[in-house]
Amino acid sequence: MLGRQWQDVRCEQREHKHFGRNNLEPTGVETDVNALRPTNPRTHWKQKRGRCTLCGTHTVLTKTHVPPKAAFNDGPASMSAVDSDNMIVQDQKRDGGLHLRAHCEPCRRATSSWDDEYIKWAGTFVKTLVESPLAGQRQSLTGTLVDVRPGRFARAALAGMTALAEGLIDSHPDFVAAIREDQLWAASDGMRLLAAITTDEQAIVSGGHQGASVSISLDGSTSPKTVPTLSAVVHLLPFSLVLADASIANNFLHVDCTDWLKYRADDVVHNFDLNLPIVKLSSDSAIIYGANCFEGGVA
Repeated sequence: MLGRQWQDVRCEQREHKHFGRNNLEPTGVETDVNALRPTNPRTHWKQKRGRCTLCGTHTVLTKTHVPPKAAFNDGPASMSAVDSDNMIVQDQKRDGGLHLRAHCEPCRRATSSWDDEYIKWAGTFVKTLVESPLAGQRQSLTGTLVDVRPGRFARAALAGMTALAEGLIDSHPDFVAAIREDQLWAASDGMRLLAAITTDEQAIVSGGHQGASVSISLDGSTSPKTVPTLSAVVHLLPFSLVLADASIANNFLHVDCTDWLKYRADDVVHNFDLNLPIVKLSSDSAIIYGANCFEGGVA
């Protein structure tokens, strides 16, 4: 039991300042974006246009780290996802953490401020896992968090996971709007946010919204069975987060945390009890698609 020791944890956070390439004041005059681009090919902007996964606008997309970069997501990593042609795409390993371009600038500004709570929780849990005398002996992590914002943590996680679940805005527009606009959300028969703790060194961030897994008996003794695959997974120390349809949510070892969205991003809970299981990836989980890719672990 962690109990009240969580109150004494202080997480050191770095202040990140972002400076735009051009500091332009609105003048009411339409600006030629091409005129602002440098002509030197070495400094050419690497812009990607597409559809924002949070609002649906077709525009220039900004870089999104999933999870936030300061939450231990700054090393070499690769990402897999299902593209618009329903093909599994495995990105090349690169430095700078797991990131992709999926959100427009207004949505990035609206949601990135919530990352501070995710970063705070990540630091707290890693510190607890490393320094606790019970390290390596627990199958779950139980305790009370003091003066935290669970709605902010959940929204930060889900905003990033929409970048992985590209069609979520079409299949569940009200759910995505509740995340984007910081609305209260009551869990229903739609999507579920599932959470657990992991100490896996291997990080997997992937998505495949509206995919399906088909089980076929080779001897013909049973009929083929089709079930939805998970929509997104962020499995990176210290959290294992899954976005999945309600119809398969109970198959996972993870805890359903969708009801954290009953809090808004700035709502503070003075004593927040939680009990999260420890999970790890199954040895044969090259691609994460369902509950059988996870098994119980210790930390």
